[in-house]
Amino acid sequence: MPEVVIQAYRVSGYVKGPCTKCSKEERGLVMFDDYGLGWECLACGEIGRVDRVEWVEGADEDPHGPEFEA
Repeated sequence: MPEVVIQAYRVSGYVKGPCTKCSKEERGLVMFDDYGLGWECLACGEIGRVDRVEWVEGADEDPHGPEFEA
């Protein structure tokens, strides 16, 4: 099974990319009770676990800003 990797902004915790359920760009980084990392969609509540997080520099990125538009 391939490794699941996400990119998250180091300061804000916003996760780059769309939700797998609703396709909205509104995901935040979460930590589970077992210290595993994942994401939660702020729009629909979908939760996903990841194997690794690639940290992206930046302090005040807006998840609805132009860098997220396709």
